[in-house]
Amino acid sequence: MKQLVKQCAISAANQFGPHRFAIPGRPAQLWIMMYHRILPSNDLRYRLEEPGMIVTPETFSMHLREIKRYFDVIDLEEWINLRATGQHLPERACAITFDDGWHDNYEFALPIIKQANVPVTLFAVVDKMGTNFQFWPNLISALLVSNASKAMQEHPIFAKIFSEITPPPNTNDREYIAAVIKLLKQFSDIEIFNALEKINWQKYLTFDLPRGLMNWDEIQTMISSGLVKIGSHTCNHIRLDADISNTELCHEIETSKQLLKEKIPDAIDIFCFPNGDYNPLALNLVAKTYNAAVTTRRGIVNALTTPTHQLCRIGLHENMSHTPRLLGARLSGWI
Repeated sequence: MKQLVKQCAISAANQFGPHRFAIPGRPAQLWIMMYHRILPSNDLRYRLEEPGMIVTPETFSMHLREIKRYFDVIDLEEWINLRATGQHLPERACAITFDDGWHDNYEFALPIIKQANVPVTLFAVVDKMGTNFQFWPNLISALLVSNASKAMQEHPIFAKIFSEITPPPNTNDREYIAAVIKLLKQFSDIEIFNALEKINWQKYLTFDLPRGLMNWDEIQTMISSGLVKIGSHTCNHIRLDADISNTELCHEIETSKQLLKEKIPDAIDIFCFPNGDYNPLALNLVAKTYNAAVTTRRGIVNALTTPTHQLCRIGLHENMSHTPRLLGARLSGWI
């Protein structure tokens, strides 16, 4: 019965959501799509990533086809500038964004973006591009796939997490890995990276980690397509919550803008909050430093009421959007 109700709700959201119909007198709306990784299902990186972070190339292609059916696809910076200057906005517009700067965006997303001829905004982790940096969730995933959970419990942080969750028979299970990562977010990024270093995480891996991020030449190739613009996603992808110092805030928010402009003179003046986390000080500093900012808060942007530095987005991943019907339900903002 629950499954039947769920399927009915998905169908209703797909058929009757606000993405399908123009409503006279309704303020202009903007759907901001949030993507992270585009990976084939047979790629090792797919296996190592949280389910909520990926769509396949085939699904991404379908998304762009469907999005072009419902919306005026617009460059995010252009929409923000039109709004700021009081110019006409499309009634139902859509902007496409990517977070982090993954190498697979260059490998798999760029050819599809060019084929569909749609504008995209990519938010780069400025200090990490072109390095061998790995995000801590990917390190956790690699360790669990390497069956290193027992060794991880040598550190109190990991011992606490594993005491709060029942492992499945196979710790390679991607949903289990995602649950472990979610629980770890109660700790700061610095605490988690320090814990990984304390256990000497490298010695427990049973395979070489795939490359994570793009280099600056690859980013420049994306820009040269004429379809991709680059904004800041901080220097180090540190969550800007209550545990961060003023010095760190300034570095992650202000210095990232400066360094990005040095690398990409045409970088846009839009910021992206890592993990969607921010405290009042972070929000205020971002508002002083950038023209706009995007969050991970789910919703549809209302041109009259949504704060410019707290723009909501629609997060998309394979499980929830691999068919046009599921995608339509997600675009409704109801599912």
